[in-house]
Amino acid sequence: MIIRHLRLWIPIGFLLILIAGSFILPSTHPHLFEEGPSYLKDEETGRLVASPPYTPSEMEPMGSDKLGRNVFFVLIAGAKYTLLSAIAIALLRMSGGFLFGLVYTFLPNWIRQIFKGLGDTFNFIPLAIIAFVLLTPLQRAFEAGSLYSMKFLFIQVIVISIIVIPSLGMYIGEEMREFLKNDFITVSRQIGAGRFFIIKRHLRSQFSRHAIVMFSEQLAQTLYLLIQLGILHICLGGLRIAEFGIMEHRPEYFSFINDWAATMSINIYQIHLYPWLLLSPLAFFAISIFCVNEINSVLKEVFLEGKPLTKTKEKMVRQEPPSATVDHLFTLTSRERGKHNETI
Repeated sequence: MIIRHLRLWIPIGFLLILIAGSFILPSTHPHLFEEGPSYLKDEETGRLVASPPYTPSEMEPMGSDKLGRNVFFVLIAGAKYTLLSAIAIALLRMSGGFLFGLVYTFLPNWIRQIFKGLGDTFNFIPLAIIAFVLLTPLQRAFEAGSLYSMKFLFIQVIVISIIVIPSLGMYIGEEMREFLKNDFITVSRQIGAGRFFIIKRHLRSQFSRHAIVMFSEQLAQTLYLLIQLGILHICLGGLRIAEFGIMEHRPEYFSFINDWAATMSINIYQIHLYPWLLLSPLAFFAISIFCVNEINSVLKEVFLEGKPLTKTKEKMVRQEPPSATVDHLFTLTSRERGKHNETI
């Protein structure tokens, strides 16, 4: 039980420290996030030994990007946008999915079958493709200067949330329909309980525990989706394209908020030359997803399987000697009378 307690609070603490550091460090130590030196020189010979991007051995712990910035601190600065956006998307998915599920549960059967058929069809289309199709026109508008970075980020959060709500709502609705088949729900309806009463007293209490577990699942899925969208150059806050070529086309991508998917997307074509530029943000994604999965597994054990989070104190029961029964007392009394008669 102590291990289960640590499995929950250590990942939560790590993610909270990462988000807090993303807010605090840029304001208290701004020099860590500035551009590094344009070259490294050997002090003894005076020769140039390296230029950006620097390797992890030249600039610890994860090297630098093309501007000479330390990749580790760039990822720390972008953690607040990546993690908080993923949390916002997961919350919107759960809120919209629960409301959609309530409506889906009480729909007529023929309408529900239509929604179910459409949902089964779209389940075969990857979410990354749907998000890419919807967000590409907005990305072009952002590149043209029609959208600001934070406004584009807000729209992205809304779009990425909406594309999952129908399928998630139908899944929740089917679970609600199975729950409504219980005998105590039937009895409640027979004695006059309406839909609002059933939702308030039965569905809300039952699915509040499931919602906590599903929120952690949606958070992990959102992080997975951000990685996929980053490969397709659809990143939170958008990417600016600058042309560095003179005789040939050499576009370079830049991000305003430096979220993890953008850092990965910017350097994806240089994985063979500078692999740390791609592996570093993937490492941050992997550690965060691992923490979320650990939290999800503990929440399943506690809320769905009924296992305690902490060790419960066992009450010490004092064992008293067995009391004499009526038959036993009668036997002892008879023996005492017999002994008394023999004495007389």
